[in-house]
Amino acid sequence: MRAYAINNKPSIRYVPVPEPELDDFRSEPTTYTQLLAAIRSAKTLKRLQHLVSTYSDRLDAVHVAAAVARLPRLIKYKPSDLVDRRDAVVVPSPNLQHVRRKHGAQPRAGHLDAGAKLAAQLDGMLPAHVHNFFPRQAACTLWAFGELHRRGVVQRMESLPDVLLSVTRGGLEPLRVHAHGVDFAQLVQGLAKLGHNDPELLARLEPLLLERLGSMQQRELTMVAWGLASMGGGSAQLFNAIADQLLRTSTAFLLPSGCAGALWAFAKAGVRRPELFASLAGSMVGQALLLAPQDATTALWACTKLGFRDNHFFAVLGDAVLRSLPSCSDLEVSSVVESLAALGYHHAPLLDAIAASILAEPVIGAQPVCIARVLAAYGRLGRRGPRDVALAAALAAALVPRMPIVKEDTLALACAGLQLFGYQDPEVLAAYASRAELLVPHFSDAQLLSVLRLLSSAGVAHYQLAVASARHLHASIIPGSKHQSKLAIAVELLYLCARQGVEDPAAADAVLQLVASYEEVLRPVDAGRLFVVGQVMNKQGLLLTRAADIVARQATQLDEDTARSALASARALGRTDVAGALSSVLQ
Repeated sequence: MRAYAINNKPSIRYVPVPEPELDDFRSEPTTYTQLLAAIRSAKTLKRLQHLVSTYSDRLDAVHVAAAVARLPRLIKYKPSDLVDRRDAVVVPSPNLQHVRRKHGAQPRAGHLDAGAKLAAQLDGMLPAHVHNFFPRQAACTLWAFGELHRRGVVQRMESLPDVLLSVTRGGLEPLRVHAHGVDFAQLVQGLAKLGHNDPELLARLEPLLLERLGSMQQRELTMVAWGLASMGGGSAQLFNAIADQLLRTSTAFLLPSGCAGALWAFAKAGVRRPELFASLAGSMVGQALLLAPQDATTALWACTKLGFRDNHFFAVLGDAVLRSLPSCSDLEVSSVVESLAALGYHHAPLLDAIAASILAEPVIGAQPVCIARVLAAYGRLGRRGPRDVALAAALAAALVPRMPIVKEDTLALACAGLQLFGYQDPEVLAAYASRAELLVPHFSDAQLLSVLRLLSSAGVAHYQLAVASARHLHASIIPGSKHQSKLAIAVELLYLCARQGVEDPAAADAVLQLVASYEEVLRPVDAGRLFVVGQVMNKQGLLLTRAADIVARQATQLDEDTARSALASARALGRTDVAGALSSVLQ
């Protein structure tokens, strides 16, 4: 027999090829990990779309969640809507983005369409994979869709119930066992950005959040606070616990946007923690050069709601807006000056710069509410210089072409500001009166009063508006005035209508009945106005007689306008005692 020998020695030597150190993942992935890495490192929407479409049959829950999380980061904006702040950064922060978006920036049209299509494709794939989701994947998915919704890329998330079920089943068992602090933060913030307000779910989450606050970092704490406040959820106990944890871990490492978001959240929730607010303000002051206009706008608004006062903080925020004024939106500028006026803080350089920039070019495209806010703010802050008067005139005239879309609160706010300036242009105010006449049924008592005060002080005739106002007073305002605090407003409204020669016996009777209920708190100025109403509308009675006696005894407490009107009424009625008292005051 012949023997055969088997040679097992390889004839070709295998030389392994080392993987490139910096793989750009431009080549097609061949393994599970390469596909995941390619998705996570996709540089463009087109690349991500290619990976999702080409390898859809190979994607599992981790791949899909990674693609969803990557999508918002690939949405691009126009260069004109971006601001590079690298020149202002002295010491770069790890989490600080070098480019910030301007307020109201919209994604590029092509990215909106492509992003919406890819989001819809991923949304349709999620139900088949969510049963394998851990809280990490679910939280990333909700956060990403929330971000897409906030940017206007998607309108809704169809798979939201399925994704939520993956972490809320079994009495929140997946969250209780597997979730970390960042998962809770992204979950809450994602739901808030999606506008998914579920009080029952938030109530179930609250005990778990209270347990996990100690493991959350500062940024995660602010995300939870912001999300809860946006949805109107979270108890005072939870917000106080968040405040305690922020104070315990320090707010020094929070970026200005995080500090501003925390201030906003506590203001929205109505929870006051002065020591936390002081710490957040100090952190923002320490990062003054990193402050964006959005941060200053948000923080100032929060301070007005929280009653927090720190003039140095306000000065730093105003300086930040001043540095970025050319890139600020109208809404940001108007919100800042409105907040400064509410806080009573006069930032002269900023206000001068805003006035100069508005007067430098025609007011075109500004929203009516922005115009009204600036008018009211400059009026409240006592700005009466030549430039400020010119600003008021320009803004008042700019509002006229926009009258068809001006709402009642906006018109009232603009009128309140113009009255403080002593504005008297009859043509412009005639347009205001015409618009107000259409809005009378929608006015509150205070809003209607602001309009009538301006027109009356400017001497602009508005008889038709006064007639409609008297009817509105009788039909809507008086029936809802069941408290003595409404007495002065009702009396002044009827008085201003009477000044235009309006005779409305029904409205007069309703006001007199209201006054009779609270006669003990009737002020001298209200008595003077009632006296005028009685004379104009030919009303008599013991109440009006007592009002005249009050005027005669306390004439010095009437304002000049009411005193002059009451003097004319006293002479018409032959009340020499009242006329004599008022004449001596007006001399």
